[in-house]
Amino acid sequence: MRELALACSSLLTLGVLASGCTDDSSSDEATTVPFTTGITTLPLTSTGSEDDPGDDTLGKLDVVMGTGDTMPCAEGGDCGECVPSTHTPCDQGANSMISALGLNCPGDAQVEVTTFGSPAAMAVRTGFGATGEWDPREGSAFAVLGSGFVTDLDLPTPPGDLDIDPTHCNDDLGLEYDMGTTLPAPIQVYDVSGDCATNPALLGTGDCSNTIEGQFNQGGSANDYTEIRIVADVPVTNNSINYDFAFFSTEYPWYYNSAFNDMYIGWLESESWTGNISFDNMGNPISLNAGFLDFRDDGGGLAEFQGTCMARHAGTKWLQSVAPVTPGETITLVLAVFDLSDSILDSYVFLDNFGWGCEGDSTPMTNPIG
Repeated sequence: MRELALACSSLLTLGVLASGCTDDSSSDEATTVPFTTGITTLPLTSTGSEDDPGDDTLGKLDVVMGTGDTMPCAEGGDCGECVPSTHTPCDQGANSMISALGLNCPGDAQVEVTTFGSPAAMAVRTGFGATGEWDPREGSAFAVLGSGFVTDLDLPTPPGDLDIDPTHCNDDLGLEYDMGTTLPAPIQVYDVSGDCATNPALLGTGDCSNTIEGQFNQGGSANDYTEIRIVADVPVTNNSINYDFAFFSTEYPWYYNSAFNDMYIGWLESESWTGNISFDNMGNPISLNAGFLDFRDDGGGLAEFQGTCMARHAGTKWLQSVAPVTPGETITLVLAVFDLSDSILDSYVFLDNFGWGCEGDSTPMTNPIG
């Protein structure tokens, strides 16, 4: 704990507040970052060279000691005790996807956030459905990304047969959001040729999870692509990240177990992992083929979906993904949802409760919550 106190003291001197440190000078009043359409960017509160700790910044793999000297964590130096992050939510009444995710609240280490996609496919919600199954996981709101208009979620599926409904959750966002056979960097759709956990040379050569290529290549092209992207300096007191999400799709039941169902990807670009971190324990990407599809409203009587466009369709419960990162490095996390092969029959992902943790000794995993 003495080492952590020294590290925190030096970080506060530099104007950087890491997870596990407190700043008595910060205001108790939450601030709201307004959500704007198109590209939204917030600057990092600190920058610095990745490998040169000789200036006034924090080196990529170094912890600043109370004497002003640095000691490399990667060489077995004492980086202090790992402390899971805690923070005070700041999304009460906010219309900000950033604060809804649990990011950039007062007292937190600040991160850079950008979005890409139709403004109509991104929003903040305080709940979904009538049963409370998808209440926020952190604070009072969560972020939503879709391959269609988010407002359609509140349009009840019309009564009748199971013919595809042309007006509810069935939107084409426009050609400018069609990616074709590739996805935006750093996402790579190709598998790696082995195990990144045992062969670090494979990092950066493709998707370390080997979960994207099979499904993506069957569909052929990504359309109505929507993402939120986080660039962050990992606190020196943490070695893992985590976030919560739930996935829904009107592709069910017509394209269940087919090549044409939509996908959600959580791509991590890190010194510890490069690839998808959100997939089931059978190696399926998050799509209609994933094993977590617990809510399948075949008969239209599922209480959780009543009054929404997901009635007679399918979705997951809240899930949590956890992945390793390297203390002190800069990571990129891309959270993206898109249609495969066509631009109809929309899918959505709810996102909440981003945090830093202490589970960096394992490969990425996703598990149901509760």
